[in-house]
Amino acid sequence: MYDLIIIGGGPAAVSAGIYASRKKLKTLLINRNWGGQMSYASLIENYPGFDSILGMDLSNKFVSHLKKNTLDIKEDLDIKEIKIEKKGKTIKVRSEKGDFKAKVVIIATGRVPKKLNISNEEKFIGKGISYCATCDAPLFRDKEVVVVGGSNAGLEIALELSTYVSKIYILVRGPKLKANEYLQEKIKKISKIKVIINALVKEFKGDKFIEGLIYQDKISNKMKEIDVQGIFVAIGSSANFSLVKNVVKLNRQGEIKIDSKNRTSQPNIFAAGDVTDISHKQIVIAAGEGAKAALNAYDYIKKIKIRKEIL
Repeated sequence: MYDLIIIGGGPAAVSAGIYASRKKLKTLLINRNWGGQMSYASLIENYPGFDSILGMDLSNKFVSHLKKNTLDIKEDLDIKEIKIEKKGKTIKVRSEKGDFKAKVVIIATGRVPKKLNISNEEKFIGKGISYCATCDAPLFRDKEVVVVGGSNAGLEIALELSTYVSKIYILVRGPKLKANEYLQEKIKKISKIKVIINALVKEFKGDKFIEGLIYQDKISNKMKEIDVQGIFVAIGSSANFSLVKNVVKLNRQGEIKIDSKNRTSQPNIFAAGDVTDISHKQIVIAAGEGAKAALNAYDYIKKIKIRKEIL
């Protein structure tokens, strides 16, 4: 039996693990992979202490720091179910390699990239369609690619790809880019990047691998084609709530509802980071929320122990 189980591998989970260890809680951290969306970022320029740092490098620093603390860690592990037992006093976490029990759980599962939900999208995932430039950009060296999405994420992906590929088309569904001005200024200086607005992706082309796409010009309603060898989708993300959808309350966006102490609707389940309904999704905020969740979980566990001693 653990005092605390933390589920996740991003900044919120790592921060929670460090603080839980410092509070001497018997802690288990379970994740499928490290870093969360932080590891997908090309260049991070707004995390205190670093003028600029690669997302993967910052992720590695987080994990290295975590592993200097005393806690159990289960990596590359899929969780099947979270179940409340003993009238709410114990939480069982079922995994592919056995069950684990704890007094308290912190959910820090972050977010997952949204898909376009076009009929043949699944067919080409890993065969020309990618959601992570940091992971896959080198595979498209000297090729032509499309980036779908005109927000910060889309432009950051385009900037990272620009050091590898020969041509980049940024397809924007709306009438203009939504990214921060400084990112827009950066892409204007790169001649190999072309922005196409009012473009609605309708179909992917190819046999075994991506060969291009068809989009609708929303002004003329005409269908147009672009021949490319790679497509990077950057249209946002959604909360990774599947483990707790029937356990705690969610908002309309599928985010876990928490109070100021990171408590969910289930008293001994806390949540932190981008999976929750906090107002902004940033690495520095997620790290702070993870620390706060661990400290509040510690206070909750301490009260349980005091109550038992009185009884």
